[in-house]
Amino acid sequence: MSDEYRTVVGIAQAHHVVKKSRFFGEATTVHTQAGVKDFLSQVQERSPRASHYCYAYSIGSGDTLREYATDAGEPTHSAGPPILSAIRAFDLSNTICVIARYYGGVNLGVGGLIRAYGRCARECLQNATIENRIFHQNLYLKVNYPDIGTVVTLCKRMGGKVIDIKYDPNPIIEIRIRQNAFKPFQTQLEGLGIVT
Repeated sequence: MSDEYRTVVGIAQAHHVVKKSRFFGEATTVHTQAGVKDFLSQVQERSPRASHYCYAYSIGSGDTLREYATDAGEPTHSAGPPILSAIRAFDLSNTICVIARYYGGVNLGVGGLIRAYGRCARECLQNATIENRIFHQNLYLKVNYPDIGTVVTLCKRMGGKVIDIKYDPNPIIEIRIRQNAFKPFQTQLEGLGIVT
């Protein structure tokens, strides 16, 4: 399984109007549920009088993949799923897309809403700068003082990064390593008699 993924850089935006209803789309990178809530709050602050804030996100990959879509008061499956479909179509991960709708007084029907939310999400992601990134994992290792150099050397050899070393009272090393290297790194540590 690849530990690389595609995501949005910064904040991408789009604006779409259908029968006087205005749709404002925004997309960005998120890594956690807290990030999802934070970005949703930001969108709500930027569009304070919108009638709906529909969104979808995809975080992680493989066994850790978490996807979610909400219609946020719109008819069932008329808003969230079309937004999630756009995220999937662009093969994005760790990405959220929120669409704020200002109701224009004309009912669009379920089909009209599906088309409007889907189009706004696709345009938002088309406007995005997208880059490839790598999934990393952080690991905290309790080690003996003589093993610090060995662990640091192995970490660097496997493309990882030592984030921090706390020496008191017992050494704890925080390491950031790409997801695909995590298991081999653990195996080599165990081979050296260092238990993770």
